[in-house]
Amino acid sequence: MFESLGDVTPEVSDSADRSARYRAEDQEGHAIHFLKRLDRASGTQAELALQLYNDPEVLRFILYSLTIPKEFDRVAVSLHEDDRGPYLVASRKGRFVTCLGEGMKIGGLYLLNHSRLLTYIEKNEEYRRRRKLAESLVGEKHQLKKLFTRIASKGEDVTREEMLAISAMQPALKLAFIDKLFEFISNVSDSARVLVRRKRFTKKDRPVLKRHYEEYRAVGHIALLASMSGPSGIEGTVADNAGDLLHSLVLPLFTGDMAMLLRLAWFIGKMGKPLLPELKRRFLEPKLHEEWALAFLGLVVMGLRHGKTRGKVLKILNRLPDVLKNFGYDTREFLVKLELKDTMTMALLSLMEPDKSYERLVPAVQKLFFEGHRSFELPAPYVWEKQADVPEDLAFAYVVNGRNSFSECPELLNFCLILTPWLARCEAEDFCFPHDYYRHVYAPWQPEDTIALIDQDREKRGERKPVKVERTPARNDPCPCGSGKKYKRCCLLK
Repeated sequence: MFESLGDVTPEVSDSADRSARYRAEDQEGHAIHFLKRLDRASGTQAELALQLYNDPEVLRFILYSLTIPKEFDRVAVSLHEDDRGPYLVASRKGRFVTCLGEGMKIGGLYLLNHSRLLTYIEKNEEYRRRRKLAESLVGEKHQLKKLFTRIASKGEDVTREEMLAISAMQPALKLAFIDKLFEFISNVSDSARVLVRRKRFTKKDRPVLKRHYEEYRAVGHIALLASMSGPSGIEGTVADNAGDLLHSLVLPLFTGDMAMLLRLAWFIGKMGKPLLPELKRRFLEPKLHEEWALAFLGLVVMGLRHGKTRGKVLKILNRLPDVLKNFGYDTREFLVKLELKDTMTMALLSLMEPDKSYERLVPAVQKLFFEGHRSFELPAPYVWEKQADVPEDLAFAYVVNGRNSFSECPELLNFCLILTPWLARCEAEDFCFPHDYYRHVYAPWQPEDTIALIDQDREKRGERKPVKVERTPARNDPCPCGSGKKYKRCCLLK
């Protein structure tokens, strides 16, 4: 048997060699054909085509970033600003096919217009810059595992530069980031269930408390990274798992943490339409006030970010008065403290006048930052004589990282609504401080940071305070009022 196999092996090898040679010759033929067709372009158009041909990774990045309908096998890339040709023709996977001259019809090809082409070329340059930053942080091998390990160990100390570097991996790893988001939320929920049952902590518990805090803050970072480029390419997956996704996002909010609420609302706003049906249900039929707050804030940010959803969002918000009577006690109690009428006015104002709302927001945020930093002794670059001189990016990063509880103070939800015009236009890295500034205000983790989260979490997940219930006396027992009569002839009648 083995001898007969040995007889045919050279033939298989020869066949493989011929196939490889034919593929190489075929690719060489395509290359010659494409380069010959470049005479249909001239000047800057031909230079742009050659730039893409000599750096095929750019074209593959662009095609991956686009949402190309399935019926299109090839793409016509416009090389001139008027979009009338010439065109570079490529397959969906980035294989160069030919070049069509000005005025030639593109038929059934998907058109990538010139302005979008230039925009994606710039995005690719930014992507490469971020990737170099990522490699400088964790090296070239096993990047994904190292990046998540770094996020999990940094807690809230991830800087803007690190977020930019980590984001380089995002476009190709959206689902991996979403999977990690589920994983970290699950880990945090499991550890919270254990910690809330503890009455006191000792020095031996420091590693456990620190790990819980770091993973909790990592949930916020990963939520930003998972959604930073929107749902493009994974719309179906997001829509199919919207229920599980939104349910999971509520769990970290049992702490009432405002910083977490803002990040998760940003996540919803970026993901957009695939989450809208499930988000509507949770806004109109909430089981918990945290669920309602997230759905409410997420709807407003989504309406601001995606103009096509704004009309639907307004209709959903306007239905709220009709369903309030069906809300559970937890949500109704939260809304009573919130002064709902003012809250709805703020939401509608943000949706109807986003630019004016943002203009009013900036000086208010600068004032908060300016007054909050009077107690800090900072070097010259970070000292300002007037609040108007405070950089907007630092002011917003300061307010969105506040350690406040919207569950304890429902009015904070109104403050979050005021921030929605910024949430609708900011990027993931804007939630973080620049490294140079952060090193001057850095405060190391303390066990009290975790304990504060656990105390907020305890009412939702942990053991509630025991309630002393007195035994009701039997009919023939002495009455507990001290009258000397039997209970049935005294207080029972009352």
